[in-house]
Amino acid sequence: MPETSLEEILRVLASSGADFVVIGGLALVLHGGDYLTYDVDVAHLRTRSNARSLATALAPFHPRPVDWPEGLPFVWDEETVLRNTVLTLETNIGRIDLLAEPPGAPAFTELKAHAQILDLEGFQVHVASIDDLIAMKRAVGRPKDLAAVVELQTLKTIDGHSDR
Repeated sequence: MPETSLEEILRVLASSGADFVVIGGLALVLHGGDYLTYDVDVAHLRTRSNARSLATALAPFHPRPVDWPEGLPFVWDEETVLRNTVLTLETNIGRIDLLAEPPGAPAFTELKAHAQILDLEGFQVHVASIDDLIAMKRAVGRPKDLAAVVELQTLKTIDGHSDR
């Protein structure tokens, strides 16, 4: 997916007023890592009003679950966001994963408190801290995630400190 699509997804979410933190491979890239990613992963606050903000923001881009059979009905609304822990979605602007409870992450309020706020060409996003990203990558434990842990630890060493 082109970098502009990833940026567009972040811009749409940021302008919605939704409460979210960028996690996953894109967070690694935003911390300066050299990682190829094709989607935007975000942790989000699991409240009705936040689910409404996310659903409203993404609705114009026709979100649907990845590999959802053509013609099978799918309802995109705040209830869908609120009632699912993980939503892996295709949209007209790219792929996005919405996670209410990412494995290895602290509670959302703590995750957001640890996060860095980055300015991305006129809008701001919260990006999970390196320490929280390491915990999430370790919890998932896939080979690509464990390789990312090594890169995150290197970035942390280059910075010379813990980011919490």
